[in-house]
Amino acid sequence: MSGPDHYGTVAVILHWAIALLIVIAFGLGLTIDAFPESWTGAVVNVHVLVGLSVLVLSIVRLAWRLTHRPPPLPDTVGALSRGAAAVIHVLLYVLMILIPAIGIPTLLFRGRGIDFGLFQTGSPFARTPEIFRPLTEVHELASYALIALAAGHALAALYHQFADRDGVLRRMLPPAHR
Repeated sequence: MSGPDHYGTVAVILHWAIALLIVIAFGLGLTIDAFPESWTGAVVNVHVLVGLSVLVLSIVRLAWRLTHRPPPLPDTVGALSRGAAAVIHVLLYVLMILIPAIGIPTLLFRGRGIDFGLFQTGSPFARTPEIFRPLTEVHELASYALIALAAGHALAALYHQFADRDGVLRRMLPPAHR
């Protein structure tokens, strides 16, 4: 249920679920080499499944956002902050969709498939380093950009909550925490 000053339950659940999945995917991507070699395939597969979840949920979140107006920002939020927030949100959506979308061909051109548990997919491509290496670089750089933007987004929300005390963060909290 949404109100005049907060997001609805669907938006809140999608927001926090996607945020958690991004942290998990990023953490796995960063630490994959720290796992025993015998675990690499499983860790990569979990990373891929989490990334696919981010992709699907981000598309759902974007569709929801386009069909459900967000609550207005408080009047105390200035024009520059409003513009920055709009740009950051667009970039977050683009990266949340782009990163896993790049990850899929990266995986396939590595000659790997995906194990969904009940079924597996193979790769239709032979291992092609001249394709997957540049894709991997873009995937990684875009991931760092997403984490940086998300960190800035979180810090801005915390600033609004504790410095400005204007209720911006409260708009995206579950009802029990508002």
